[in-house]
Amino acid sequence: MKILIVLPALNEEKIIAANVKKLVDFCRQNLGLGWQIVIADNQSTDRTAELASQMVNYYPNVSYLNVSKRGKGAAIRAGWNHSRADIYCFMDADLATDLSALLELIVAFTQGADLVIGNRFHPHSRVKRSWLRKIFSFGYRFVLKLFLGLKIKDAPCGFKAISQDIKDNVLTLVEDDQWFFDSELLIWANKLGYRIKDIPVIWHDPREGLDKTRVKPVSLSLAYFRQVLLIRKHLKKYG
Repeated sequence: MKILIVLPALNEEKIIAANVKKLVDFCRQNLGLGWQIVIADNQSTDRTAELASQMVNYYPNVSYLNVSKRGKGAAIRAGWNHSRADIYCFMDADLATDLSALLELIVAFTQGADLVIGNRFHPHSRVKRSWLRKIFSFGYRFVLKLFLGLKIKDAPCGFKAISQDIKDNVLTLVEDDQWFFDSELLIWANKLGYRIKDIPVIWHDPREGLDKTRVKPVSLSLAYFRQVLLIRKHLKKYG
């Protein structure tokens, strides 16, 4: 079973080399030979490209992809289309989700899951994050349930994976290429009756100072709400 892991990266010169090494070491120790890492560079303007290219020279299972379109979703989509696999995963480049979740993820797929997501609200999860992030997650969960009937508890968690079936038959339905990309993918998979499994994670925010977050909670919340209303219309037309 081959797993393809995409790291969407935008101006990550501070962390990309160390985190790729950490991910490679984990995969070598736990996943055997069936894995590939794709660094999907989302138009970085710092030294991300240079450092990522060095990682490719060091590690044969690591690839670098310069994505021409800006947007987290565009980076993930390009990375997943880079080569074929049995499982297509993405995780945030800061590795906020502990890598042990990869083992839980693989088990979930062997048990028949089509889409696996990290759930920071799972009773077995161990999470450290700010009150503002918690409020955003609770509010977003409420909106998804109210407008779409979606009962998934942690749709925005930056740790998800899909099967080849979903890549072939659902990914093409996803229109957003920004932050809403993986939520839209999840919504379509749920609509079409795919088996979705959430798993516990160990999660913390490793960024510090001004680099602590790339997300503006208020503006992002409004953007997410607009996207939820838009996809609700699409789902009604779909039947």
